[in-house]
Amino acid sequence: MTARPAAFPAADPACIAPGECLLLPVSRGTLLFAVEGHVRVVEAPRWVAEQMLAVSQNLAPGQAHQVDAEGWAQVMALEGAAARVAQLAPPKDESGFVARLHALWRSAFGRLARPGALGALR
Repeated sequence: MTARPAAFPAADPACIAPGECLLLPVSRGTLLFAVEGHVRVVEAPRWVAEQMLAVSQNLAPGQAHQVDAEGWAQVMALEGAAARVAQLAPPKDESGFVARLHALWRSAFGRLARPGALGALR
């Protein structure tokens, strides 16, 4: 099996030859779509309960996989046929609701972190 780093725009599908492994730099939340052919997606390994675990999933045409962790994902063509895969990066900006929720959380945590904040509530 040969591996090559990806060099394609995120919206354009990449073609993967049979027996080839495509290495994609991905961030958390990236969606990988199997445009045509069957592919296997293997995420970057991570520690779970003192063991290294690499999440993997087989995708049929039209199916998608959302990446849980930042790193390098491997995408391999299955069944001895060429495949095409597209990736969609997660949005850079938070939605208004999520941004307000984070601001509220930071504000509440900031008030509790001040010296004497808990004593002042009595």
